Amino acid sequence: MDATTYAAISRRVAETFVAAYAGYVRRRLAAVGAEGPTLEAAIAQGQASLAASFASWREASPASQRTSPLELFREALVPPTAAAIARGISPPDRDDAQEQALPGDLLDLAPATSRDLGDEAWEAHVAWGLARAEAIAGMVPRSSEAAVAGVRVALVGTDLMDRTRIGDLVSAAGYELLVWRNPAAVFAGLAEAAPAIALVDLSHPAANEAIERLATAGVRTIAFGPHVDDLAMAAARALGADEVLARSRFFARLPSLLPRPT
Repeated sequence: MDATTYAAISRRVAETFVAAYAGYVRRRLAAVGAEGPTLEAAIAQGQASLAASFASWREASPASQRTSPLELFREALVPPTAAAIARGISPPDRDDAQEQALPGDLLDLAPATSRDLGDEAWEAHVAWGLARAEAIAGMVPRSSEAAVAGVRVALVGTDLMDRTRIGDLVSAAGYELLVWRNPAAVFAGLAEAAPAIALVDLSHPAANEAIERLATAGVRTIAFGPHVDDLAMAAARALGADEVLARSRFFARLPSLLPRPT
């Protein structure tokens, strides 16, 4: 992919994210009971901040785009978050997974995935992710293949107990465990080197986007979650997961699910 084409794809995702910002933030603020002129000024400030962040990002090379579009969007939520809190809006209770994934998102304004920003933004985001993965892959010289030849197992999830159990089994098999906490990490991880297998916790708020991204990249994907969550399991299958297992069944089968040494 030539630089001009890649820059055009990057500009498209930047434009759609900036265009979606004000409407999205108004909806999220209204959901927590925050509206008014002061907040409109903060929204305008955040949108301007996002546009400024994208100005240099969209012209950068694939390797230089260390921050994802969603991360830039989330960073631009600081002004409206601060303004709403100053207006007396109390931060809601957040679970451990939310606090670990997005510690600064005090009012839960951040989009879980780019789908929350509308179809145009999501389609542009998907196109950018695929383009960056393709571009980065094309930059890896053949002589460096040995450096990434080690088997990697990716986990999309934030549960520390699950991570420990999975990490022990992966380490015992002699493999490396990659922990991807959000879609941005999935984007970046796939751009570096695709894992041999990916494990996705269906309780993760961005599980569906992660499964779709991994399946599109051709990564063997195993989803797991509560056996009573039939809808989540059906969605995972529809999005391309190779196997979808109840949590207890997943851990019982995990040793056999890991890649076999060649």
